[in-house]
Amino acid sequence: MSTKKIVAALSSAVLLSGALAACSDSGMGGDSASGGLNVKAGVIGPKTSPASQYWTELERGIELAQDEAEERYGVTFDLVKRDDKGEPETGARLIQELLNQEQVDVLFGPSLSGVALQVAPIIQRSGRPWMTGIPTADEIIDYSAQPNWAFRTNYNNAQNIEAVAATAFGEGKTVGMIYGTDGFGQAGYDAVRSYAEDNGLDLVKAEGVDPGATSMTAQVNALRRDGVDTVIVWFTTGADHATMLRSMAQVSYEPEVVATATILDPAFTELSKPAEWDGTVFAAPIDFQAPELTDLTDRYEEEYGEEPLILTAVWSLYSATLTYAAAVAEAGDANDYTAVRDAMESLESVEVLGQTFDQPFAEDDHELFTPDDWIAYRFDESGEVVKVD
Repeated sequence: MSTKKIVAALSSAVLLSGALAACSDSGMGGDSASGGLNVKAGVIGPKTSPASQYWTELERGIELAQDEAEERYGVTFDLVKRDDKGEPETGARLIQELLNQEQVDVLFGPSLSGVALQVAPIIQRSGRPWMTGIPTADEIIDYSAQPNWAFRTNYNNAQNIEAVAATAFGEGKTVGMIYGTDGFGQAGYDAVRSYAEDNGLDLVKAEGVDPGATSMTAQVNALRRDGVDTVIVWFTTGADHATMLRSMAQVSYEPEVVATATILDPAFTELSKPAEWDGTVFAAPIDFQAPELTDLTDRYEEEYGEEPLILTAVWSLYSATLTYAAAVAEAGDANDYTAVRDAMESLESVEVLGQTFDQPFAEDDHELFTPDDWIAYRFDESGEVVKVD
């Protein structure tokens, strides 16, 4: 399977083991025309903003899951969409509108951590199920507020930091970092720096780069001068990672390990050469070598005429849609918010494209992934993703 197929396939189908309770009539969250349960879902993200790709994948991840949600669980969705423009204040206003005026049964999004952090207390007070979707900020789910209504099917920052650090830090390694100056990169730098300080580790050099930069020779030269042999990379896109590797080649800088926090997209291997990606490793909580991934990738390309733009986002929203649908089917009523939340916390097993998550959620754990789920990968000489031994 090619890198293009494997990495672009970060989408998922979610299958729950065990019988689900029969569906019942329930007003707004009641029978659909086909005799199943209908959900009114609020979908909110940055449709008109520099980060509009996060809206695209939020919307598409849900759309791609709907046929399976209906077929498997008898649940259909009416989507009520709002554009928060990537602005926390706008997001807060629109969340109030979705909850109070539209009376949605569940919320998907916002897509950006800054907006999600702003609206989290509002949603928590409303007592409405919240599938957080894409954001990775740990603080979005505040477990001091119970019962908690937020469920995350993406990884969080703490898990990502631990997975990257396990690859990068070690005896005899001189570790530096290069990161994007956007929100994702800055958050990554702050987290890595804190991790190093908390664990008595030394991050000897860190260099920020504007996303989309055509050259990073100044930054990689700075790392080389400080003797960095292991580089932690925190970019949003594989294209920036490819630019960094080209810059390293230009100045003859060959670190032993390049550990990236980004699950690299197809642009990476299209814009770089095998000799440049030889030392690159990345960690992910997804089994890229599971054959089930390719089916959904093909369907995405057939539906939209392109590969996924942000791979983990599609995976997260697809799995969030089906996981929520399973809980609604078990509760029998999308309007019974407490029953739906309890059903989410009580799921015995979730299978996601060949991976099984036993007891994925609990009262004090609304994260699908754990640090134990992560797998280290590298690229072979043909550009295919393989597991690190």
